[in-house]
Amino acid sequence: MWRKLCLATAVVLALVAAPNADAGQDTHRETIHLKVSVFNDAQVPLSVLREAEARTQSVLDEAGITLTWLDCGTPGKWHTELGCRDISFPTHLSVRLVAAKKAVSEDTFGQSYLNEQGEGNYANVYVATLSSAKALDVIREGDLLGYVVVHELGHLLLGIGSHSAEGLMRAKWGVSELREAARGNLLFSKIEAERMRARYLSAAARGVGGDSSKLRISGK
Repeated sequence: MWRKLCLATAVVLALVAAPNADAGQDTHRETIHLKVSVFNDAQVPLSVLREAEARTQSVLDEAGITLTWLDCGTPGKWHTELGCRDISFPTHLSVRLVAAKKAVSEDTFGQSYLNEQGEGNYANVYVATLSSAKALDVIREGDLLGYVVVHELGHLLLGIGSHSAEGLMRAKWGVSELREAARGNLLFSKIEAERMRARYLSAAARGVGGDSSKLRISGK
């Protein structure tokens, strides 16, 4: 029997689950441009990383968000010329592909970090946990990695209460979600897309900025 996979933990001082119904509204009024620095501590093979990038981009495209994926390199071979460390919410976020098994549980693939205002710049993806998961019986590793990355970006862009009852932002993925993911059909709802875009535009207008070191984090 399949055990459902805990996809992510949004780490905040208080996290309240909120339902995510699809309002059926058009989300593509204005394209949002998002830059993401990807630090490949786990030295994920380039072929897998490229699949993950393509899957992340395709999901964000559906939500009206264009992605600039910065491949920031591996330990000892960082690409410092790309501006990978110029992190600033909400326009430039960071994802670290962690090599060691540091997840809070054996079926947690990632964590995103938010402050009390529900704003954050960075997330971790636990590659060792992901690469040994039974989920790979259903979906390719690159696609699964991409979906986990975009799930974490969803937490950063949606803020507190961003887990949903179903779909991409569901806290735990079962077989049905993985099968939809394998078909490329696991997406943000229209309400989630609208919420991400609204929060992005609001934060960008306020000039929130700041790097992740300035966030007040309550982690595990």
